[in-house]
Amino acid sequence: MKRGATFDSSFWVHAVYLDLVDFLLSDFELVCTKAVEKELGRDNPTSLRLKALLADRSIKQAAPKSEKIKLYGDGERATINLALERKLLLLIDDWRPYEAAQAAGVEVVNSLAYLVGLYEQKRITSETVLNALARITRRRTLRPEWIQSAVRIVSEIRRKGEN
Repeated sequence: MKRGATFDSSFWVHAVYLDLVDFLLSDFELVCTKAVEKELGRDNPTSLRLKALLADRSIKQAAPKSEKIKLYGDGERATINLALERKLLLLIDDWRPYEAAQAAGVEVVNSLAYLVGLYEQKRITSETVLNALARITRRRTLRPEWIQSAVRIVSEIRRKGEN
C-alpha cells in the first residue's frame, strides 16, 4: 500500500518543472488541499496538470478539520494542518513552513531530497539528476544550502557507485 502524502504549491511547481509527477504518483497516495489548488491558479502548466489528475482521481482532495498551525500562506497552512491530522508525509519546498512543520512533528521532504532519493534508488540517471539540479539552480527558487547539500549527496552516491 502506498503511503499518503500532501504537498504545497511550491513543491508541486518544482515537481512539474523537474518532471517528477509520475514518480510521485507511483510512490504516494497524493492528497491536495483546495488552498493549494487555488494558489496554483488556473491556466498554467502546473495548475493544468494538477486539475487533470484531480479530475481523473489520481490525486484526492481533502481539507484539514482544524487549524493548529496558523502561520504562513493558505496553501502551506492547509497542507501542514492536513499532514498533522492525517499523519501524511508533507512535500514542501518553502523553508520556513518546512521547518515549522518539522518542529510540529510532521515528516517533511523537499523536492531536492525526493529527486536525490530517486537517483539513489537508481530510478533516474546521474545525468538526469545533475540536469535537474542545474535547472533548479537557475530558477533560484530553492535555498542555496539545499541545492548544495543535494549536489554533495549526489557526488557521494556517484563516488560510492564507482568503487
